[in-house]
Amino acid sequence: MNITGTTWFTKFHKFTVSLGGWLEWMGLAALAVMVVIALIDVVGSKAFNWPLPGSTEITGVIQVVAIAGGFALSKIDGRHIRVGFLIDKVTGRGKAALEIFSAVLSLGFFAIASWMVIDYGVSLVNRGTETFLLGIPLYPFAFWIGICCIPMCLVIIVDLISAIGEVIK
Repeated sequence: MNITGTTWFTKFHKFTVSLGGWLEWMGLAALAVMVVIALIDVVGSKAFNWPLPGSTEITGVIQVVAIAGGFALSKIDGRHIRVGFLIDKVTGRGKAALEIFSAVLSLGFFAIASWMVIDYGVSLVNRGTETFLLGIPLYPFAFWIGICCIPMCLVIIVDLISAIGEVIK
């Protein structure tokens, strides 16, 4: 039985890659905004003696968008941190079993992280927490992290299904 060759799995994998790519583009756009803000701040402070007010706050909250947006696609592309010193030494079904164990732990971590960060965002809404100088509300950025953890969970599910398929072979 080949799970990874089925139509539903292929569609699920393509959807996950597409969603991860869209979120990464959002992160890249945020990175471009950070560059423009830094440019305006430096040029403004050096040439006109007028730095951009709140540039560090703006950069700080936009970093959240840039970093969290790349979660899923970094895992898909193999750019995510992975400790493979044990898994790489094992072959066959043993390797697939370790991959399953690793995927289950990762899935649990990111599912709990998503839930906890969204819960934290709700608490930020209830408290009305904002940045100090510009008063930028912080809850949208907590929600963004939680939302970006969901595609990461989908990528891990794809890896988990692939590893289960290897054990079944």
